[in-house]
Amino acid sequence: MKRNDLRVLFFLLALAAAAFGQKAAVETDNVEQNLRRHIEYLASDKLEGRRTGEPGAVLASKYIADQFAKLKLKAGFAGAGKASYLQPFPYVTGVSLVPTGNAFQLEFPGGPVTLNSTAAIPVGFSPNGNVLNANIVFAGYGIVSKDPVFDDYGNNDVRGKVVMVFDGTPDNDNPHTPFYRFDARTKALIAKDKGAIGLLLISREQKFTDDKLTGLAYDQSMGEAALPTIVISRETAARILKMNSLELPVIESAIELKANISAKVTVTLRNAEPTVSFKIDLIKKKAEAFNVIGILPGTDPVLKNEAIVIGAHYDHLGRGGQGSLAANSTEIHHGADDNASGTAAVIELARYLTGEKHYKRTLVFICFSGEEEGLLGSNYYVNNPVWPLNKTIAMINMDMIGRLSENKLTVGGIGTASEWRSLIARENVDLSLLVHGTNRAVYISDSFSLQLNEDGFGPSDHSSFYGKRVPVLFFFTGTHNDYHKPSDTADKIDYTGEEKVASYVSKIVKAVDVNPQRPTYAVAKSSGIGGGRSGFNISLGTIPNYADSTDGLLLDGVRDGSPAAKAGVKAGDKVVKLAGHDVRNVMDYTYILGEMKAGEEYEIVVLRGGENLTMKIVPVKR
Repeated sequence: MKRNDLRVLFFLLALAAAAFGQKAAVETDNVEQNLRRHIEYLASDKLEGRRTGEPGAVLASKYIADQFAKLKLKAGFAGAGKASYLQPFPYVTGVSLVPTGNAFQLEFPGGPVTLNSTAAIPVGFSPNGNVLNANIVFAGYGIVSKDPVFDDYGNNDVRGKVVMVFDGTPDNDNPHTPFYRFDARTKALIAKDKGAIGLLLISREQKFTDDKLTGLAYDQSMGEAALPTIVISRETAARILKMNSLELPVIESAIELKANISAKVTVTLRNAEPTVSFKIDLIKKKAEAFNVIGILPGTDPVLKNEAIVIGAHYDHLGRGGQGSLAANSTEIHHGADDNASGTAAVIELARYLTGEKHYKRTLVFICFSGEEEGLLGSNYYVNNPVWPLNKTIAMINMDMIGRLSENKLTVGGIGTASEWRSLIARENVDLSLLVHGTNRAVYISDSFSLQLNEDGFGPSDHSSFYGKRVPVLFFFTGTHNDYHKPSDTADKIDYTGEEKVASYVSKIVKAVDVNPQRPTYAVAKSSGIGGGRSGFNISLGTIPNYADSTDGLLLDGVRDGSPAAKAGVKAGDKVVKLAGHDVRNVMDYTYILGEMKAGEEYEIVVLRGGENLTMKIVPVKR
């Protein structure tokens, strides 16, 4: 709310003078120029988009560490007896075929089909395994859905057999397909539930090497498939079905026709005679991934034992791929706003705050990696903190603060501490001294037009901390047309606006620091956007962990009052079974959620302290 009145109040003059003095202190460090320098380097072609695990991200981590060192921050990580600003965490960039042992063989009268780059190759997210002389069953697109009603399996018995299905969905060109959740991993899970022992995916591409599935890509946030999975060329599939590869579109069209009326698919095919044998032996390739941590020790004999975390993620999308909104682009995704802007602000806040050197509490500056892959770095940190979480009184996160438009600033997490709303409003003040002759007056207005959100969960690193019951605040200037595209470049940053946001954050940090009482943790209202990356009609109130997993889904958090909380599920539980299905990772979990109905009771089995616990859970409508 704007306050445009003039008030001739002498005590406000003193307040105004103090405010201007504070602003001058920031400006003497030439903040805007420093922000520009940081962002231009972090978003440069040299760093190639800072994809976690790639050389550009390593260069970025070393740049941030060098900045922390120049500011004489205490190194936040002590590994192998040596202090470092870099906290390593496990990260898998991809997989490779073990040089010997991998095999694929179809026995045909006209000669076998073997494992090679033009006929068949394991997908990168396949588990290792082997199959010997198994029969093959064709199952359309491999979809079984309750809503819309759709069943590619019908009465086919696939127990002990290998299922062959088309990759994609019956309406691949429809951006609003109801089958969006049926990706390759989901199809493997369905096949496993039906008793199959392997999955063959028929490529969508006429030229087999054009298929992305042949590139052995691996996304550790989604994990492995439920079954050994191999992608095969369309020519290979046609040979199995005893037809010409040009006939395959006829089958696809028939399934599409049935899909349009949401009916069960029945396609009559000639019997497939060949059996298949294969062995898959993949090895995961691990890469360097780091959080960068610097510490400014507090000065109060008692309060220095408590910490305020100031953070941002520095990773981005490399040359596109997973997460990119530029279809099929291999250009550098520069990530100037997302999130070189937040990273630069952390560095400059560290510069400004270390210059004052009189903070009561300890300030912990953290730049996270792996955010784009599912909050991997911040999740690792909260499970391996350098400062005890029960002594961490607040986490302040900045993500995309470089495009201030119409003076609008989103502040999330205001419901996570009872003091946040009043503090945010109190510090959102601009004071201007007006002089007219001998009269003096103070003009008071809001610094920003604030867009407030209560939720502590959301698509950025503060979510990891709130899952551990740490009050959080999240600063964000909004999305734009360059989001997750190569065009998010340094020349489009509003550096004056970003400096203004950083100055506001510094005032929030100071206000939290001088208060002898720590912020009071509160249960925030859900915005409906946190706790998952897919849209569903139902909610359980769980916050998944996106780290690599093959033995269940770890939960980082559970919303208070949610169906999961009412069932007795807790943060730190590992979900191993839900609604009668085994759960190995987040992809299994999200598929099962898509099949559940609000108001119906289901069983959920979690692993807690080495013991499996079975509970009843009733989803609610989102």
